[in-house]
Amino acid sequence: MSGLLVFLSQVVSAALPVALAALGGVWSERAGVATIALEGYVLAGAFGAAVAALATGSAWVAAMAAMALGALLGWLFATATVRLRANAIVAGVAVNLLAAAGTRVALKVLYDSASNSPPLPLGASSGASVGIAALRELAASPALWMAPLLGLASHVALARSVFGLRVTACGENPSAARSLGVSVERVRTQALVLGAAIAALGGAQLTLHQREFVAYMSGGRGFLALAAVILGRWTPRGAIVWAVAIGALSALETTLAGDDTMVPRAALALLSPAAFRALVQALPFGLTLLAVMGRLGRARPPAALS
Repeated sequence: MSGLLVFLSQVVSAALPVALAALGGVWSERAGVATIALEGYVLAGAFGAAVAALATGSAWVAAMAAMALGALLGWLFATATVRLRANAIVAGVAVNLLAAAGTRVALKVLYDSASNSPPLPLGASSGASVGIAALRELAASPALWMAPLLGLASHVALARSVFGLRVTACGENPSAARSLGVSVERVRTQALVLGAAIAALGGAQLTLHQREFVAYMSGGRGFLALAAVILGRWTPRGAIVWAVAIGALSALETTLAGDDTMVPRAALALLSPAAFRALVQALPFGLTLLAVMGRLGRARPPAALS
């Protein structure tokens, strides 16, 4: 039972960053702007959470700081793509590079390290079994409680609210939206900033779970989130479902790579333990890529997505 609880907590912990980044990607892409900057948002959010947690010792303050830093990056991305009409793919790559390089420079300046921050002063669960301790640690994460609320709010807002309908209109037919008096530039900017803030909360979960910030710790989760957006057909519910599936694969990879007793003997007959672990680590990315290839022809993106 303890092992099952640990695995379930690993699934949720692995799924939360991808799910939140995917939810942010839904807002951005439903507005009609391609967003590969999710990787940068997640990394920046992870760093912002670490700085705030080290300064205050509060996980909730860390989550808010992560969202604020993500919103700032989202505003920069929106300024480049919406106002200055830069290519969204190029601007997204620039955001990812800025987050990767900027966090390492800030680590060196603030903590005299180019690789990781000091351990976060958030304490650890004690006096309980391993499974219960893992669940208690997960329950202390703000992202666990905010993610369902943000998912539900996004679903309702995109389907029923005036702002959500305007976002969808800007992504489907911006010319028609303009003819009805909607400021496409303003709506897209607001959607991009909101999406970036939500995605950065996923980065905060990474830092709070690992109890420190590590350079490049986003580890491709932003790109997995973008795949979840496509597989989920640009809907909050679909993106979250696929993000949970990807999280389960990531948790399985962690379990297999960390426990030699779970490595199948047939695999060891063909591969060395190091090669098997490398293959397992690629499992979430490889299966996600295959799923995207299988669904891409049947998925219809927002008509004005660029």
